[in-house]
Amino acid sequence: MDFFRPDEYLPLPTKDILSWIFDDPQYDQDKPIYINPHNASESISCNQARVLVRKLIAGLRANGFKNGDCLNVHSFNDIYYPILFLAVIGAGGVFAGTNPSYTQFELSHHIKTARVNFLISEPEILENVLLAAKDNNIPSSRVWVFNTNGRPLPPGCSSWTDLMNYGEEDWVRFNDLDTCKNTTAARLFSSGTTGLPKAAVISHYNLIAQHELVFGVISLPYEISRIVAVPMFHASAVPSTHTSALKAGHVVYVMRRFDLEAFLKVSQKYKVTEASTVPPMAVAIVKSPLSKQPFLKSVRSGAVGAAPLDKGVQAQFRALLSERGRYTQVWGMTETSCVATRFPWPEDDTTGSVGRPIPCLEMKLIDDSGNNISAYDTRGEICVRGPTIISGYFENPHANAESFDSDGFFKTGDIGYCDSKTKKWYIVDRKKELIKVRGFQVAPPEIEAVLLSHPLIMDAAVIGVTLPGEEKVEHPRAIVVRQPVPEAQSLSEEEVKRFAAARLAKYKSLTGGVKFVDSIPKNASGKILKRLLREQAKEEIKQGLVVPKL
Repeated sequence: MDFFRPDEYLPLPTKDILSWIFDDPQYDQDKPIYINPHNASESISCNQARVLVRKLIAGLRANGFKNGDCLNVHSFNDIYYPILFLAVIGAGGVFAGTNPSYTQFELSHHIKTARVNFLISEPEILENVLLAAKDNNIPSSRVWVFNTNGRPLPPGCSSWTDLMNYGEEDWVRFNDLDTCKNTTAARLFSSGTTGLPKAAVISHYNLIAQHELVFGVISLPYEISRIVAVPMFHASAVPSTHTSALKAGHVVYVMRRFDLEAFLKVSQKYKVTEASTVPPMAVAIVKSPLSKQPFLKSVRSGAVGAAPLDKGVQAQFRALLSERGRYTQVWGMTETSCVATRFPWPEDDTTGSVGRPIPCLEMKLIDDSGNNISAYDTRGEICVRGPTIISGYFENPHANAESFDSDGFFKTGDIGYCDSKTKKWYIVDRKKELIKVRGFQVAPPEIEAVLLSHPLIMDAAVIGVTLPGEEKVEHPRAIVVRQPVPEAQSLSEEEVKRFAAARLAKYKSLTGGVKFVDSIPKNASGKILKRLLREQAKEEIKQGLVVPKL
């Protein structure tokens, strides 16, 4: 076959995002959509959002913001975050967002890469923003402070609320396919697992298609309400939080950041019906003593994405939900505008599959040489093409040439296959993270799943290490976090190795050793930063701290 075709192709709207959201309401526009779970009186309805967005558009324009300018939001989650997102786009501009934990160096890279002209930052993390702005010749007059919840304004700074003193102005409107496809809404950064993060160009068309092909094609027997605890600047949250919520009336309880106990208690208090998670959240919840209480029994449907989740952990999490609750894996990335494959309601899955492609999404498999090997039950690098796929990386022709083939398919870097009987897709691993052991390919998630089944292990990551004189041989090495209980502190390297060896083929043995750490580095969406772990291991090898034990 030439490629895997989706079950259906659907026509899609071609409006600008704000007209698509606000011009054709299908629910009560005074219903609270964004809610502070710790104080439900703090909320924003669609009608309120429309007014706030129009005020901010007027304020941005009055302060020199022009069509095509880029504004970066540097903040933790907040009910007003989506309002900033929509106002920037409505003013004819481009949204960018950064991780609140970023250093001056990281911020400078993002500002330069996305060609940011304006910035909005929380007061507590303003210092690095001002330094990074100076690095990029952005005057302080183009930096506003996001001092929500009555937080004091630092001396000499302007508040974001100052932008709402210029009346109201309408957003930039259009309704044609070319403009919709070619007008950038956001520059969202890729995870950077293979180098410095790149700015993915997300169009109005990409975000509208993401909603229409994920939410617009299903009919649910319940109203969607969910907690957003993943970072709002990240592609895993942007579509569902900033666009789909207001378009479809999904209620979103906004947590500033993920806190396990608060997440569970808020779920129970407001009887949320959906749970959007990433693997570290799922693992933390099922391993917590709090999981014995019925906090998630209102949840009808849960999804986990950003990285593979062991099907055993998946089953444990599912057991915490409502009697007929489902908990399935999804697959996607920044470059697919979030979800690429999923299980549509009400289908469930217990096999570890990531589901099937959303409508309009075409997929194919290639080998290491780029040859098309598309066939069922055949493993290869997954490539995708469709209306949710980005047009490319911003001002990065080298990355674009590497990432897209001559037919316009994006090379995802993920290894997977499609089952011939069920047509379900399975992700094996990242192309660059497979460990080659004596001719065999070892997928780290398989070993990680075994390690996570140990009652005294809280978290685990597996990488391949190469030792001096063995340049063509890799050894699986585990990085392990012990459970925070007294009996786990005596867990030894040999015990971990024996536990894994009893459950895996010999060539998957942890011959690269076991390292105990307090935490495993991850990016904002929960992906393990394997590149960083490999760099640390290389340094440890240089110092003679890693010795293989066959």
